Amino acid sequence: MSSSPPLPLAGEEVDLRLLEVLHDRILHQGPISFAEFMELALYHPELGYYARPEDPVGAEPGRDFYTAPTCHPAFGALVGRQVAECLQRVGGSRRQWVEFGPGSGAMAAAILAELRSLGLGEAAGIEAVLVEANPHRRAWQRRLLESSGPLDGVIWMTPSEWERESPRMRGCLLANELLDALPVHRYRCEAGEIRELKVGWDDGPVEVSSSTNLPPGPFEGPPSPSEGQEWEVGTAIRRWLEISASRLERGYLLLLDYGHLSPEIYSPRRRRGTLMAYHRHRVSEDYLARVGRQDLTAHVNFSSVLEAAARCGLSARGPIPQGRFLMALGAMEFLSGGQSWNGLEEFRSRKTLQELILPGGMGESHQVLVLATPACDLDLQGLRPPGRWPLPCGTAT
Repeated sequence: MSSSPPLPLAGEEVDLRLLEVLHDRILHQGPISFAEFMELALYHPELGYYARPEDPVGAEPGRDFYTAPTCHPAFGALVGRQVAECLQRVGGSRRQWVEFGPGSGAMAAAILAELRSLGLGEAAGIEAVLVEANPHRRAWQRRLLESSGPLDGVIWMTPSEWERESPRMRGCLLANELLDALPVHRYRCEAGEIRELKVGWDDGPVEVSSSTNLPPGPFEGPPSPSEGQEWEVGTAIRRWLEISASRLERGYLLLLDYGHLSPEIYSPRRRRGTLMAYHRHRVSEDYLARVGRQDLTAHVNFSSVLEAAARCGLSARGPIPQGRFLMALGAMEFLSGGQSWNGLEEFRSRKTLQELILPGGMGESHQVLVLATPACDLDLQGLRPPGRWPLPCGTAT
């Protein structure tokens, strides 16, 4: 191994301090799992991608990706309707809704507005908890929420604080595009043997194939892996779900993310797995580049999530396409016209909302899975079939 990390190539973005941390760790303990590398690259408390003061979300130059809440305000308002129904179903004098990884705060602001319009604010005994580790993001979120109303009943917690200190609660837990960014282990079939793909060092981080003991629990991988096939295992997702279920006395978990059931996750067209790197709106398989300066995500294996949920005693409905979920909650109201915009503004708004709903875009690639504690009814509005979808005002029946 090299004695010190190399300088980045001209024009390459990388955090040299984080590269030094990575180099020292590999130097002292040998190759590390990809999950440990991903944990460092994304979640190092000071140097990781999600600890940066800059906002990576948006369509502007210099951003890396965009998310549904930042695309159109209808997304947060519609999700807010589902959160409201969940809170009403749970009942009780003190209830919470919790959002993990609130990003800019756009969805939290829309949900708060929707709940307040329905009389489900702090005065009704409902508290909002935003789980966010990044202090810069907490400041953005606070400013945005303050601009639209009082912060009574809104609190912030870091993930570790929520894990250690949150009491068992009644209400709704919400995770939008969270699970895809949790660390994953990587595996490959070589000469009929399942080997783990780790991260070593040779003048920079490199992929290392290693014999391994599979993670505890049921085998997660293709039933008959072909030679050279690669896949990811999301043990961090299972742990997050176990912790979340343990905190939920009565209520729902709303999971919105891009992913598939096992047959699609392990299909021949995904022989290299689903792991991707995002940088400046470009997608690549160069996972070990730009350490701390690019996003890393893997599609959620919803079959694995469903199995883990069952072990936690949760019932499930879905996954269903995000577009169907939003339509069932009344998305047609936002497409039916009547706004006081000029023609260009209305056209752009409609096109953006259509991207969140229609097949071929996020309406199809993103899925919604709803989990519930025992005795909680899963006949929720967002899960209902087309025959029970609401029609926009003025539509003939």
